[in-house]
Amino acid sequence: MNTPVVTEDGHEFPDKHFYMYARYAAERVGAPGIQGGTIPVKIGGKADVEPYGHLNDKYQADDWFADYYCATLAYLFGRFKGSRKLFKERRNGGIGAFTPDNVPVFDWVAPNAWMIADSNHGFKMIGVGALVAKELLGEPQALLEPFRFGRYQTGKLHPVSNSPFPWS
Repeated sequence: MNTPVVTEDGHEFPDKHFYMYARYAAERVGAPGIQGGTIPVKIGGKADVEPYGHLNDKYQADDWFADYYCATLAYLFGRFKGSRKLFKERRNGGIGAFTPDNVPVFDWVAPNAWMIADSNHGFKMIGVGALVAKELLGEPQALLEPFRFGRYQTGKLHPVSNSPFPWS
């Protein structure tokens, strides 16, 4: 959004836009709550994946993350006004992997290997489970055609988004 991010105590972040995502996260945090993120930092084609996830010191959120995230959350969802004090201070961050066109890939990549490359869409992938299961059982699924790996070779790519964010 082309909207400045301002915390409840009046601090305005320098970027004149914001991005955030949120999802219900009881399974991750062990209690009812939400989890989410914000603008990614591009790290290029090489990443240190060991140790994985939250154990990796290299890919943790910056100090400003909690204030920024809580401010965007409160702006979009009024019920979260005043929630900064509830932010769970813990290791936050990680690596998101993206396909070249930022659209998922669902396809056979070898005679015995099926690939689901979600391009960092994560929780949105639950909707393809039934389609993938049918495909694995030998029933081709027309709805998966636009997401085949071969689209890179044939040039049948998805339209480019005008969004400044790689996942939209």
